[in-house]
Amino acid sequence: MLVLLTTLAACSSKDELVYPEINNKIEPEEIWSASVGNGVEHYDSALRPFIYRDKVFAASRAGLVMAFDRESGDRLWTFDVRDDGTGSFLDGLKFWNSETARVSGGVSYGYDKVFVGTENGDVLALDPETGELVWRVKVKGEVIAKPAAGEGYVLVNTSAGYMFALHPDTGEQRWMYEQESALLSLRGTSEPVVASGGVIFGSGAGKVSVLIADKGVLAWDVAIAVPKGATDLSRMADVDATPIIIDGTIYAIAFNGELVALELRTGRVMWKREYASFRDMAIEGNTIYLVDSVGKIFAIDRRNGLEQWSQFGLHKHFLTGPTVYKDYLAIGDVEGNLFWLDKNTGDFVARESYGSGFYVQGVSSADELVIQTRDGELSLIRLP
Repeated sequence: MLVLLTTLAACSSKDELVYPEINNKIEPEEIWSASVGNGVEHYDSALRPFIYRDKVFAASRAGLVMAFDRESGDRLWTFDVRDDGTGSFLDGLKFWNSETARVSGGVSYGYDKVFVGTENGDVLALDPETGELVWRVKVKGEVIAKPAAGEGYVLVNTSAGYMFALHPDTGEQRWMYEQESALLSLRGTSEPVVASGGVIFGSGAGKVSVLIADKGVLAWDVAIAVPKGATDLSRMADVDATPIIIDGTIYAIAFNGELVALELRTGRVMWKREYASFRDMAIEGNTIYLVDSVGKIFAIDRRNGLEQWSQFGLHKHFLTGPTVYKDYLAIGDVEGNLFWLDKNTGDFVARESYGSGFYVQGVSSADELVIQTRDGELSLIRLP
């Protein structure tokens, strides 16, 4: 049984939300904006854009995958996932019909290809220069986390509890691993991460697992959350946030669980702390930045788990995870506010408003931040 994340938003919005008073101290500049179809609309599709070299890639739930020029925002190509590749004259009508491809998880890149997945179990590889379809395959279950590329494979984690390894050039299945499933979980799956010959991911059963990449066999798994409590919500133990791997250490967090640092080679717990979340974290230098399950924001020393600062000004707001950009954190909310915090202190430094809400955090490079709203507005932002 899956629980929608918007249910958590409803639970947290019974009380009237209070916004902190923020005097803007910085002036983020929107360089360009573009439309990516209708975005995700009212669905819980975690469509996060992707920056690679001179392009920004983004997708809509209905099935439009687009590439934009990073500097100008000009649209370079569009591919419609609903196109079956037959070249039928009916394909052109799909941009305007009510059919949806149910694209979810966002766009990823690897092996000179763009990868997307759908809740219908489709995985597609596109040419990044032309948008032409390279291959398309079906997997068992919904693909609601974006595919990952590494160690010679494309890794796909599905809601049915399967991890698939596909050949990046053909989509041919190389191996499949069946995970332990949970009776009740959030509607989300952990994006796999490929590092040091392993495939690292979280599960709805509250575990962090590592598979041997070239064989698809389990190296180890560790429970970082155990179902407990009297209500269904309190018993969910998902590890939906993408694990982060730095210097041989895995950093992972669970809903109703803990924030942990695990040794990549053995799974040994190096430290653990009482923080819980289903949102992706961010790391820069020795600091972990996270937004917990009830909208509290923290900075944690990754070496020992000690708290550096906390910010409770958006408590009970339904927030995205944090994105680090220059000296700041950018965090969106479901109402369309983009909050900027000083990454060293946690103080608010700016607040901007957009036409619709945010469901997932943005992506950044050294030069810019790219955000995508629920209605498909894609914006590239720079700071002086």
